[in-house]
Amino acid sequence: MKHLTTMDVKTLTEEPSFKVRGQLAGKIAMDYRSGSFTAAEAGIANDIFRILVKDAEKSVRQALAEQLAYCANTPRDIIIRLANDEAEVAVYVLEHSSVLAEDDLIAIVASSREVVKLRAIARRGSVPEKLSSTLIDTHNELVLADLFKNKGAVLQESRLTQSWDYIGSSPTLLETLVQRGGLPVGLAEKLFVAVSDELKRQMIERYKFNTPFMHKAVSDIREWKMLGIIPPHKDSDPNDDEQVETLVDELHMNGRLTHSLLMRALCMGNLSVFEAGIAKLAGVPRVNARILMMDGGVLGFDAIYKASSLPEGFAVAVKVLLRISLEETEYGHVRPADFRKRIIDRIYAEGYHQSIENMEYLLSILGGKIAAAADA
Repeated sequence: MKHLTTMDVKTLTEEPSFKVRGQLAGKIAMDYRSGSFTAAEAGIANDIFRILVKDAEKSVRQALAEQLAYCANTPRDIIIRLANDEAEVAVYVLEHSSVLAEDDLIAIVASSREVVKLRAIARRGSVPEKLSSTLIDTHNELVLADLFKNKGAVLQESRLTQSWDYIGSSPTLLETLVQRGGLPVGLAEKLFVAVSDELKRQMIERYKFNTPFMHKAVSDIREWKMLGIIPPHKDSDPNDDEQVETLVDELHMNGRLTHSLLMRALCMGNLSVFEAGIAKLAGVPRVNARILMMDGGVLGFDAIYKASSLPEGFAVAVKVLLRISLEETEYGHVRPADFRKRIIDRIYAEGYHQSIENMEYLLSILGGKIAAAADA
């Protein structure tokens, strides 16, 4: 053997300490890696390895694993034993050994929640789709961060989408995905909506998004964030009746269909959300709510407002804001890009900010106080 000497053997027989055994394990394994052993020598080495993987001293097993992790000819039973050892021993073969099959690694992920082991698997030079999906299912931020950084990992779009609630809640994972690049367009668009303005800028440069999509995505996400809600999925249109109904139902079911949210929807010009929300709170069909809200008389609007239990002190302010919004959006059909500015200008021009109770509060949502200060 190239590295094992007669002195090593003599020392082992005279002083069989764990330190000596560790050195012996490393030297034999290093020679084994060279591929210079004859078949008989390799057989003897394997027998020695099978003894050493059972050594009570962890450092001995660790020295063995560190060398055999890079040897493709190591018998599978030895590598499996090391892979299922303590984390400090297993990490070497889990990250580097080509002897381990995908199913072996999936079984380890399923049976162990040791983050150190899972991270080692996530860093492998090649992480096939099935193994990658199993790692994503762990919902561990450190594991997923290593996986997303790994260009050798195959990320399945559908599995990422299924776990998006978890991924999207982690700024670290979102940034890691942005830096990774090369994502499918559908996933890149979902990511674009979720990240900060600075990361959006990086994505625009990386993915060369077309201008219409970019502007719409930025505008939509800011608006929905102001409302405190998230569209059901990436293709959601806040004015699509079916999607709005679904969204309002989910919000109501989860106790999030609040009065303040509906006020914000009205101030943002999302009349369909406001209308559907009023109908849900009042317990009437949406078409009935629409008829009552459109009624310019006293009875119609007052009746639906009262039935929805919205704050009494805001009734007049909301009624005026709704009327102006309907006029500026052609009764909810078209919302101009400068919608909020138009609403603010009309409220100030007609003196509603001074004559109507709580109009100042709605103006604060619209940004009217800031606009008024700038004008002054």
